[in-house]
Amino acid sequence: MLSAVLALLVAAQFVYFSLTRPSIDWDTVPYTMAILKGPAFETKGVLDAPALHAATWATLKPWLTPDLLAYMTEGDYRIAQYTQPAALVSQLPLFESKYGYVLALKAVAAFTSPVQAIILASLVGALGTLAIVFAAAVRLHGIATLAWLPFVLLFKLPSFASMTTPDSLTTLLAVAGFACLLAKRSTPGIALLVASAVIRPDSLILNLAVSAVFVLRRDYGPAAALAVLSVAAYLFNALMSGHPGWWPQFHYNFVAIQAVLTGDWPPFEIGLYGRILLRQLGELSHLPWAHAGFAATLLAVILLAARPDSWRSLLLLAVLAGVAGRFFLYPSAELRLYAPQFFIICLILLATARTFPSSEVAPDIGTVRRRAG
Repeated sequence: MLSAVLALLVAAQFVYFSLTRPSIDWDTVPYTMAILKGPAFETKGVLDAPALHAATWATLKPWLTPDLLAYMTEGDYRIAQYTQPAALVSQLPLFESKYGYVLALKAVAAFTSPVQAIILASLVGALGTLAIVFAAAVRLHGIATLAWLPFVLLFKLPSFASMTTPDSLTTLLAVAGFACLLAKRSTPGIALLVASAVIRPDSLILNLAVSAVFVLRRDYGPAAALAVLSVAAYLFNALMSGHPGWWPQFHYNFVAIQAVLTGDWPPFEIGLYGRILLRQLGELSHLPWAHAGFAATLLAVILLAARPDSWRSLLLLAVLAGVAGRFFLYPSAELRLYAPQFFIICLILLATARTFPSSEVAPDIGTVRRRAG
């Protein structure tokens, strides 16, 4: 009962802060432009960049305080996006690369404003993830039913309710997919994982790791379906957005941001890549959420050692491979990019904890009193 009441209070907090104090940041600008982009801003198939640019900022300004508007337009890069239509339009391929996310936002924006659509998508993602982790924990016994709460706090799920990026929705789909896989329901699990790749195409990394797990179990049909459909989702996003590719994106984010993307990119340098990788690894090693992720993984390994389960163990290996693969390809130190994997680890941990007798996990209050007496 206490666990359910706390979960409802946390969900109410998600709703309140998401709707009253959304985290409007820079990404809101290009995603708003991507939502608005369409036939209304085209003349004979040619994009009217000045009109789209003006409509984007007009849509955003009611959501921006004077201080936030100043923040959104400070510095050479951001002032260029604010004053030069061609500069902001040139950034769109980097954001439309999550083309499935943009399409989902367009669908919601048909009934509300583009900014509200972004906010609602993140709120739904956070509430859904909370519900799944809570449902996994509530099947435990005694005080252990509260096990969802530290995970929600350690991995900052409340902040996901107010994000203006696809990460909250991606986390929900990936976590829901793994919840199905843990329940041995491969078909809906695969469908949800493919959907996560449609929303955020770099989910392909985790999905390929899961596909490899199916291969190890000689489940070749599910392995092929997940791999092929995830690759198709990735290619769909890349082709629809005109994304410049991995190295340009890497260079843009970790070396030098360009105010206007001209398509001229320096060639790949293995030395530069290695230096950035080491720098980001050093930054990651000092972050509390990374330490919490390591602790959750270690606890999952300990529980699986005590209660061996080949399926859960293989899924845990897939998640860890997904984390490693993501970091080596895109060594960001932002929690939002690893949240799907961390909450999946939580599900594996909680599912394994359920296999322990209640007396081993969390004795009830009566038992504790009798022992104390």
